[in-house]
Amino acid sequence: MRNMKPRLKKYRKIGMWFDASIANLSFLILLVLIGGLTFKGLNMFRQPAPAPVAILIVGQTNDAAGTTLTEVMFTNASNHRLSYTFAVEVLREGSWQAGSVQRSDAALANALPPGSGRLISLPIPEEGDEWRVTLVARRVLAGVETEVSQLFRRVNLEYPFAKEIRVSGPVMLNASWKKLNSPQIAVAEKLSIASSTGSDLN
Repeated sequence: MRNMKPRLKKYRKIGMWFDASIANLSFLILLVLIGGLTFKGLNMFRQPAPAPVAILIVGQTNDAAGTTLTEVMFTNASNHRLSYTFAVEVLREGSWQAGSVQRSDAALANALPPGSGRLISLPIPEEGDEWRVTLVARRVLAGVETEVSQLFRRVNLEYPFAKEIRVSGPVMLNASWKKLNSPQIAVAEKLSIASSTGSDLN
């Protein structure tokens, strides 16, 4: 019996320490959630800040085969490292759709350091009346922030300091597409078909 009492005291101490740790952890999680909800509520009454990422059309160039390419620059004006993907979209039948030709690295997690820019060359789409470049970026997290962000996701909340940034570049006219689908060309094709039919009859 005498040997059991010290063991019971030891187990009680361990149990009390474990309960205290759980309580402290629960309190910390509650504070994080309350802080996130408060931050989100305050943002509802604040004017949205301009996106730290921009898409600029710099000009045109030609590749080795003579194909015309558009030079596009992505800039990061923030103080954080961003991970991003991008895509070329075309306007067809009144809605923006993914272009048939995309760069091989478009869907990869490209990195854009703070205060930097990246210049790329893109082929001009051959379909659609208009086209544009879209970009989706997120701030690269590390250490404790990664764990906190995962905690927010478990309760279906977005970590307020790593929100998804979506931007679209300027809308560009697709002159080649308009030229190929112009009414004059359509009329010329009909006249050509009618002429060839008439010569066959003769």
